[in-house]
Amino acid sequence: DLMLQRDERTTWLFRNSLSYQINPGSRLVGKFNHADSDSSLGTFYDGGYTEAVIGYAHRPVEHDRLNTLIKYTYFYNMPTTDQVTSQDMPAEYIQKSHIAAVDATYDITRKWSIGGKYAYRLGQISLDRVDPEFFDNNANLYVLRGDYRFRDNWEFLLKGRLLDMPDLDETRAGALAAVSRYFGDHVKLGVGYNFTDFSDDLTDLSFDQSGFFLNVTGTL
Repeated sequence: DLMLQRDERTTWLFRNSLSYQINPGSRLVGKFNHADSDSSLGTFYDGGYTEAVIGYAHRPVEHDRLNTLIKYTYFYNMPTTDQVTSQDMPAEYIQKSHIAAVDATYDITRKWSIGGKYAYRLGQISLDRVDPEFFDNNANLYVLRGDYRFRDNWEFLLKGRLLDMPDLDETRAGALAAVSRYFGDHVKLGVGYNFTDFSDDLTDLSFDQSGFFLNVTGTL
């Protein structure tokens, strides 16, 4: 007789967000996402995830052409053994990262804006779940961007990006372009192409981001 093995998994997920208006030109933002996944097969099959973010957004009322966001992120991810990425590949890394970023945009005219971003990742990764052995995976991200608004509801975006990974002795650079259309005051739909293989999000360790993308943005 064949005996079927049955296993159970219990997962707890917590999602929280924060927004506090300090004054008309400044706001604190944050979020805390946490998940625990326990398997009846043992701790080798368990998983865990934590993302904690605190940020400060500044747009001076007297000079509202300037937008600045300063953000800190703590990120921990231990994927379960059967977890896969969006490309249906096994999620391999245990990751622990501290990420600091500053992002600023300035409206030169009603049609033209320029901006820049710098982010630094102080990170570690491990390929071993049983006896984790972490090694450094630090990175610097540099981004320059330009935005051009045309007609009534259209916008063109061009970014130049450079990712420096000193621990791997590797640097990658390239561009990203997108065209977007506003629908009313609260929805923006865009399509673009990423000429690089990395993401602006330093928690993303994959290099499979090249190609076309669709982006939808909503505001309250």
